Amino acid sequence: MLDERELTDLMHAEVDSAERPSAVLDVDRAMATGRRQRRYSRAAGAALAIGLLVAGGVTVPGLLAPDRPPATTGPADAPPAAAGLPAALTTVDPGVVYVRFGWLPDGVRSLQYQSGLLLSGPGVYLGAVSNPVGENWQGVAVNLYPKGVEPSAPQRNSGEPATLTGTRPGPELNGAPSTFATYSGAEQPEAILRWRYAPDGWAQVRTHGVAGDPAETAERVARTLAFGHEVLPMPVTVPDLPENLRPITGNVSLDLGEPRSWNAYTEWSPEPADADPGRQRARTLMVAFSPYRPVTDPRDKAYVNPNTTLDGHPARFGGQGGEESLTVYDVEGITVSIYDDGLLPAGGTRALFRKLGIGPHAADWLPHLKR
Repeated sequence: MLDERELTDLMHAEVDSAERPSAVLDVDRAMATGRRQRRYSRAAGAALAIGLLVAGGVTVPGLLAPDRPPATTGPADAPPAAAGLPAALTTVDPGVVYVRFGWLPDGVRSLQYQSGLLLSGPGVYLGAVSNPVGENWQGVAVNLYPKGVEPSAPQRNSGEPATLTGTRPGPELNGAPSTFATYSGAEQPEAILRWRYAPDGWAQVRTHGVAGDPAETAERVARTLAFGHEVLPMPVTVPDLPENLRPITGNVSLDLGEPRSWNAYTEWSPEPADADPGRQRARTLMVAFSPYRPVTDPRDKAYVNPNTTLDGHPARFGGQGGEESLTVYDVEGITVSIYDDGLLPAGGTRALFRKLGIGPHAADWLPHLKR
């Protein structure tokens, strides 16, 4: 499960293309942490010059369908796949999966996909985490950059800027040469492999602290990525939102080490797509889902004491200054969290909860991030 440091890194802190992936956290705890960080970032958000960044992706038919077996890693290569898209991304749709993993090295603990407005700008991210919770990030990160955006330097745990120290030719990918880039300050064995997934569109695979030779691992991951353009399924339908709200971020995560440990959320904003990223994130609606896990120990980081009920389900409601937060537990086996910055009409979060299309098998949903 995610710890708060990893969740904060993921959701509401300025990051570059090396944004640290995260494992899966109980949605209510994750969203609460994210909201605290969001409020902090609002004060400076409008002034931040947030560089465009896109992170790797997922895709191909059936990518996240609930009737497929859980994602696993293994030593065998998946069949080679096209290492690109027909055209570079000019608009990143939060409801689309653009790329997913084929082969991954042993030791992966969790998988994550994000699409739309990331903290660093529009992008797509696909990550595989291998480090234990609480330790510095180790794993594989795939980034797709929008049209015309150059890959940026990786983020270091020390906070020191990473500088480019060299490049060397890599394998042919997507019908063209690729490049390995080396940066200063790597805490673990690292490889950064870049190629054109489409004309004027960069892709990147970064391996850091994983088993085996980092360059060979990066090449093997890149050669087996599956690119495409498919709908990003969610476990629950969110209907009848105000017409002025548009989705800006979609996220799904899966913890491979804990059965039925996933989360999924979508975030909406009233601001136009060409608005500053900080402005788009300043006032949002977020709806998140995760499997219900009863927690009675107040020392558990996932513990939240309900303070009300809603339609017979234990719930926790709060709000001030026009903002509302609602978490409803054990609804067909899942937990539902809604956070509204005053964008919903009368009835707010409670009214939206009653409109959600939560089916009897919602708890059986799984995000499959490998082909």
